[in-house]
Amino acid sequence: MKKLCLLFSSITILLFTGCGAADHTVSHQDGNLIITNYATQEITNTTITHLGQTIAVSPDAIQDTQICYFTIDPANDYVYTVSFVDQQGEEHAREFTDDFTKDAQILIAIRYDDTAWTIDYDN
Repeated sequence: MKKLCLLFSSITILLFTGCGAADHTVSHQDGNLIITNYATQEITNTTITHLGQTIAVSPDAIQDTQICYFTIDPANDYVYTVSFVDQQGEEHAREFTDDFTKDAQILIAIRYDDTAWTIDYDN
């Protein structure tokens, strides 16, 4: 019975955050905050924080053109920070303010250009 409860809990947690390849080899996952790594370098510990509290985290490595899906509860003028750790162990972060509604999807892009990391909205 304990193993069944543990399995159910693990599956539930995985439903709220997840990463996958952007080459359409994985099925679409639900989420209203979608982060794509466009850098050829992998990143880890993609984290969403709000008012100093961790809202969601994906510790797995995200490689070139891979996507992470996060679900943020509906809120207006929601201030949050997206952060990640690069291969050199340095943390990079940027703060955003967005409206999260039932149907809104916020797209964030992570890029590495000219020896600099950027976190910005994705087009």
